[in-house]
Amino acid sequence: MADEQKARRLEIAHVLFMDIVGYSKLLTDEQSEALQELNQIVRNTEAALEAEAAGQLTILPAGDGMALVFTGSVEEPVECALEISRALRVQPSLPVRMGIHSGPIHHVKDATGRENIAGVGINIAQRVMDCGDAGHILVSKRVADDLAQQRRWQPYLHELGDVEVKHGVVVSLVNLYAETIGNPTPPSRLGKTRGSIPGSRAGTRKALSPLALAIFIIAVLLLALAIVSVIFAPAIMRTLDQHRSATLPQPTATAPPSLADTIKSAVAKQITDELQSELSRKKKAAVQPASTGSGIPEKSIAVLPFENLSEDKSNAYFAEGIQDEILTRLAKVADLKVIARTSTEKFKSVPENLPDIAKQLGVMNILEGSVQKAGDQVRVNVQLINAMTSAHLWAETYDRKLTDLFAVESDIAKTIADTLQAKLSGSEKTAMAKEPTVNPEAYELYLQGRFFWNKRTAPDLRKAIEYFKQAIAKDPNYAVAYAALAQAWLILPAYGGGAPKDCVPPAKAAAEKALALDETSSDAHTALGMLRSGYQFDFPGGRKEYERALELNPNDATAHHWFATDVLAALGESDREIAEMRRARELDPLSLVINTNLGEALRRAGRLDEAISQLRKTVEMDGSFYFAHHALGVALEKKGQFPEALAEYKKSAALTDDPVPRGLLGHLLGTLGHRDEATKILQELQTESQHRYVDPYNLAIVYLGLGDREQALAALEKSYDDRNGNSLEYIRTDPMLDPLRGDPRFEALAEKIVRMRDFRASSK
Repeated sequence: MADEQKARRLEIAHVLFMDIVGYSKLLTDEQSEALQELNQIVRNTEAALEAEAAGQLTILPAGDGMALVFTGSVEEPVECALEISRALRVQPSLPVRMGIHSGPIHHVKDATGRENIAGVGINIAQRVMDCGDAGHILVSKRVADDLAQQRRWQPYLHELGDVEVKHGVVVSLVNLYAETIGNPTPPSRLGKTRGSIPGSRAGTRKALSPLALAIFIIAVLLLALAIVSVIFAPAIMRTLDQHRSATLPQPTATAPPSLADTIKSAVAKQITDELQSELSRKKKAAVQPASTGSGIPEKSIAVLPFENLSEDKSNAYFAEGIQDEILTRLAKVADLKVIARTSTEKFKSVPENLPDIAKQLGVMNILEGSVQKAGDQVRVNVQLINAMTSAHLWAETYDRKLTDLFAVESDIAKTIADTLQAKLSGSEKTAMAKEPTVNPEAYELYLQGRFFWNKRTAPDLRKAIEYFKQAIAKDPNYAVAYAALAQAWLILPAYGGGAPKDCVPPAKAAAEKALALDETSSDAHTALGMLRSGYQFDFPGGRKEYERALELNPNDATAHHWFATDVLAALGESDREIAEMRRARELDPLSLVINTNLGEALRRAGRLDEAISQLRKTVEMDGSFYFAHHALGVALEKKGQFPEALAEYKKSAALTDDPVPRGLLGHLLGTLGHRDEATKILQELQTESQHRYVDPYNLAIVYLGLGDREQALAALEKSYDDRNGNSLEYIRTDPMLDPLRGDPRFEALAEKIVRMRDFRASSK
């Protein structure tokens, strides 16, 4: 009965159908080799591997091809098709066409009694595919409309119109292609089919070109002239005879135009009108942005580090601050993709390899600049470049006083948005034009604070905090400085710079003050998101703050990142967590911490092979980044590859004095029976905790490695008392705590955190 109900139940699936063009012309052994080659390409795609690991993919053989039925996101079959298309570019001997459609499916039994899938979703996907030629990725209008909601897909979508397919069914087709994937040529079958659809927009005859139309008109008019001449020839001849014998007309009389003159005038006017229309059309097209064909959004930009031309080289913070401020204003525009500073800082100003940099960052345009400061005078030079064509889109030099700098930053951001034809809402225009402070001294102190904040070490964060405090002292209404102060306090414990109980109260006060001064401060909402979820275990409250922050600043990679790690991971929303982490990486592609946390998100989702692959790539980006090493170690330990995990923990511990990798190393050493080494690490952490804050969680996992459950539980309870959400927000999924599951004391602690979360959720 259950099987019958499953078979009857309809569900929406996203189907990628494909076949090999010209398959029937191949020899039998060639057919087998081609199918085997295609199957290997498909099964090696990341999209297929991820969906299969999640239990959200069924692959159905279909003679000369196959159907991939995804039950997750509509983007999955598209991602898979892109990967297949890229792989096929290096194998031109394997001509494949693909079609994608979302629709209802149901489970059936085939002739052998095995599970199979059927339904309109699969049938239409096949019909869509049938319209294509080799290399085409055709998608139904339904799929295209869903994809068009995401900016990244819009450059890929090119409408073809309505087409009548098998059994008289009409489908609306969209060609999906870019520079390196798909086939931009319209399908050969499309022209034959389009004209046969009554009432279809695509069924109307294609308009003639202006030149062809002019020739056609001339031919028609000449034919008309010939007919008129034949009909009226006798009368014309009589008139000519009369004129020969008559006196010439007086000069004052105007002769009526002849029929031939009238025809010539009409033809000349028609041709002139058509050519002028064509010229106007071409002029209009010239000002439209060209299609990139590369899959990179046209409205995308990276602001590279500005060069410091000041004689006083200590003014480097000032050049960095100007870059940061322009980037911050641009990031508030939802219609733009703006790369975060942590990725752009890796490139020096005025680089020679702009196309390569743009490709690494995933952008079409780059802003370069320089800053020269002398006293209260500032000169800012900027130039906007299309990195793909090296075309200079705009350049300007500003000579201003320090007090006018906000107007300069606003003007630069607004001009860039206009040049890239980004749509600006009223609130976005207001945000871009806002002057955060009227006090130039406060602004300089704030910029110095940002300079140290970006270095991300405990001593530098302490310096940043002091500069932000000084900026606030100069201007007590400086909301931006309050928000920055809140974020600096909140991340200080993660870098060993203080205990949460000491850092949370000033962070909370600063964030609330920032919002009291400016409710639209996305940085303040982000700070409160971390505070509520990461330290107060108030995950619904944290979600609300992060979502508000992203509404105000959709390009904030930090908000996407922290939302994923602080809220979604804690609530077990793996798919959304991974999606937010990938969005954060898209906005900050070279961020080591974001790439590492993406690997951790994949590990938490149980996708260990993907996690290990992602973390190895991150280690390759920078082998000195200790966090990536011990995150890789956790994934390897979870996989059962203990020697490799041990090696990664040791590398991480050698690179930093952060207690975390040493705690993980002690845990694994104890688990593997190396008790003396594990005990030594435990004692070092205990001694260190007397001089600086060491999260008791690190002691707890070493105790667990040594088999001391009671001491481990006591340490975890101490971490809870400290409100250290960085460790305990994952208490239900942390693999290091698996030995304690089922223990009443541990379950009581876990339930306490869950109850706090549920209580806060019910009280919202």
